[in-house]
Formats: sequence, structure tokens, C-alpha cells
Amino acid sequence: MRLVHGKGVERMKESITAVCISGKEEAWSVPEIPFYCHTAGFKESPHYPPVMTRERVQYLSTRRNEANRRALELNPNTEHFLSIDSYYLNQTTEIRKLVKEYGYYDADCVLGATNWFLDHSKLPSKMRFWDTWATPEMRKKSYNYQPRNEGIPEGWERVRGCGGFTLYPRWLWEKRGYGIPEPFPKAGNEVNYLCNYPWIPTYVTFNVKAHRETPEELLNRSFARRLRTTIGLRSRLWHRRSEPRRLESR
Repeated sequence: MRLVHGKGVERMKESITAVCISGKEEAWSVPEIPFYCHTAGFKESPHYPPVMTRERVQYLSTRRNEANRRALELNPNTEHFLSIDSYYLNQTTEIRKLVKEYGYYDADCVLGATNWFLDHSKLPSKMRFWDTWATPEMRKKSYNYQPRNEGIPEGWERVRGCGGFTLYPRWLWEKRGYGIPEPFPKAGNEVNYLCNYPWIPTYVTFNVKAHRETPEELLNRSFARRLRTTIGLRSRLWHRRSEPRRLESR
């Protein structure tokens, strides 16, 4: 475990500390932001498909809460947390863009990057939103979607939760923390528990697009399997669209 001390964060929302949970010490490429990597208590688990059990969410909640506590011991002047998973640590440009958007927004909020991967499960391959469990509102949104909503910056969309690459105020974590939302698993995972607190909104920004590597399980799918998946999906869509017409004709 370590803390990397930084200097010179722009004068906006100040005193941001980046926190990561991992199985090993991770490198950090944004020296102006302090960084703490929490390695204690790591347990290996599949990344795809995600493990949607109470035990897994409790494990992640415990580690994220402990990581923040330890980060505050090492950097007690922290006012905001940048929660960032190891997959995104090398995306320096996107980190700085998210910090800038969050920092210059004059109200408290939770703000997450949108996270994407190239889905090879169907034909043709397509960029899809990664974390639809925490952010189900993004399930049908396209990579090029650019929201415009009154009262918030262009590119922002209000959601129920976001995680993996997210900024939020320290006070929110101190009052709420990570936990298991109810009803589980419909209500999401540990980040939804954090975000489900009155008087503070949660947004994702399409101006900051983080990328995940395509899971090997999808990369290794044969052409024949991808074709069957695509045909099956189109068949189901056709059935749903045609069913009302058949009912009306009776």
C-alpha cells in the first residue's frame, strides 16, 4: 500500500485523492493528484461476466471503504475522492478531463466517466457501455450519444449510479459509504449504495470516455457462434415488434 503525494491541482474543487483497489501496487501517471493503491484483502474473481452475488458486493464494499479510510489517514486534507479501477489508470487524458469537468461544476455531485468496450459477441462488432449493472440507463445508449439536458453541462446525463472511474465529495462517503443496495441485485452494486443518498445527484459524462479491453471470452468466440447470436437477437426483436400487430388483427 502506498500514497503518492502530488502538487498543483487547479484551483477549483481542491484536495482530490485518487483511490484504487487492486491485487498489486499500481503505477500512477497523474502526479498532480495524490494516489493511494489498496492491496490488502485482495481475492481473485472473474471480470466477465461480473459476479452478481451478495458475497462479492460485500467484499468490494469492505475493500473500498477500507481503501478510503486508509487514504484519509495518509492524506487527511482530502475533500474529494477519485475512485478509479486499475483498468483506467493509464488513461491520463481522460482522468484529467474528468477532474476538470467535476472541478468546475459549482455544486456537489457524483460524476463518472462513461466506460466502453468493443463487443465481439455479435456481428458486426460494436462499442457498448460496460457497467450496465451500476448504470442501467446506459444499456441502450450509443457510443456517439451526446445528451443535452437543461441545468447541467452538455454531455452529462443523470443516472442512478456509476463506478469504476468516478469523483465524489468526501462528505458523501463519510455519511453513506459503500454497501449493498436493496432490493438486491436489482438495485445495483456497492456504487449504487453510495450514490443512493438524498440531496446529491449522480451523473455520467459522455465527454469523458474510458475504455476497457474486450474480455477474452468474447474475443475467442467463433464466427459461427457470433453469427448465431446475431441471428437469434434479430429474431427476438422481430418477434417483439410483430406480436402487437398479430394481437390487433385478431
